[in-house]
Amino acid sequence: MDETPNKNMAHQAEEIINHEQFEDMRDLLEEDFADLIQVYITDSQQRVSALRVAQQENDNANGFEVAHALKGASANLGTTQLTNLSSQLQERCRERLISEQAALIENIAVALQRAEQEINLRLGL
Repeated sequence: MDETPNKNMAHQAEEIINHEQFEDMRDLLEEDFADLIQVYITDSQQRVSALRVAQQENDNANGFEVAHALKGASANLGTTQLTNLSSQLQERCRERLISEQAALIENIAVALQRAEQEINLRLGL
């Protein structure tokens, strides 16, 4: 039996950034790419803070909207881990379970830190 698909799935689960998608966006935006990265990091940090508040206030509607925005921005840039975790949080909000998601939100915060580190490495910062 071929184990390649399982290895690929395991690799994708651990992938912080999708190289091809990241480079496609860099090629598309050229000199504006660094500005996009800075805005993405700043906005994402603000969104993580907003998710913490939504979780503390049991605000599933706002949590859903913020998770959705973070998921979309992350997907555009190819930050795979953040996209997946934001999608999970979005589903928990849809199920009205944000009050129980402190650990998931902290995982999102850690994934953002990892993505920022990986981006800085790729950009030579």
